[in-house]
Amino acid sequence: MNNTFADQYHANTSPYAVQPSQHVLTHSNQKPNSVDQPNELDDIWKGVSSSFEFPVKEWENRTFLDGLSGNIGYHHPLTETESANLPANATSGPTNANTTSTLSLKYAIAGAWFISGTVYYYWDQAQQQAWNPDFTYVFGYSDWRPYTLSLVYSNYGGNRFNPNSDEKTTSFKQGTWSLGWKFPITSPVKEWVSFTNEGAIGCQVDYNHTPEYFDLDSTAYKTGLQTISLGCKYSIYGNWYVNATAFYYFDKSQQQPWNPDYTYGFGYFDWRPGSITLQYNNYSGNRWNSSDRGEDTGQFKNGSITLAYSFSF
Repeated sequence: MNNTFADQYHANTSPYAVQPSQHVLTHSNQKPNSVDQPNELDDIWKGVSSSFEFPVKEWENRTFLDGLSGNIGYHHPLTETESANLPANATSGPTNANTTSTLSLKYAIAGAWFISGTVYYYWDQAQQQAWNPDFTYVFGYSDWRPYTLSLVYSNYGGNRFNPNSDEKTTSFKQGTWSLGWKFPITSPVKEWVSFTNEGAIGCQVDYNHTPEYFDLDSTAYKTGLQTISLGCKYSIYGNWYVNATAFYYFDKSQQQPWNPDYTYGFGYFDWRPGSITLQYNNYSGNRWNSSDRGEDTGQFKNGSITLAYSFSF
């Protein structure tokens, strides 16, 4: 459910949307011709038609390190829950309730094509479960510009650097493919929901497909988990924000106790290198009806605090 790298539009919308141009020294009294003014349909077509471009010419004037960036993070859960009673071979399960440190690296291949990975250090290694990864990885195309399409593969399963005899380094088919479309909330709706002059709202709808997933009732792996998600981020002021994502399950029986109806977060997020980020995120088994949530999941205390530092080369 983590979409750190696949959601750069949310990270970049606020800085570009609210800052006035610093290059206009005079103001013209001449009104532009209405023919020259792009309408929203033009913007949508421009975004969709420019999606998945692969600008090879970028490679001519850059070194390998020019496309490399990353962050180091400290993640602390608000509460520590007992280990879930799941089979030893399960590679998906409840949200991790173990303090971790992470190192994430992202390489921009060309344009909005990228590959990224994160390695994890568990402060209490005895509490690391089979589904708590040593590393995760994401790749695909994700452009922060509005009205663009995205296609991203992400694997947050129990990946291992040194797997045991009954484990795998990674199970590629247990990752998730997401086909998405980004769009801004514009006037007049923006004015109805925003309570600051600098407020900016960006959203993304995704079709998500996981070829193989773990089913708790049968304690076996099944195929074809499908969801649709709608996520929005409201940049309140500067880099302060709140966000939420809602999920629809095509087959409700596929939803596991740790699979949320919705996720949410808030905090201070700055995508620029050399900056600090402070966030609260809750990816636990949240339910619209609290009586439907599983044990030790889906409450505010099941979220975590993240402090991270971004850098580039």
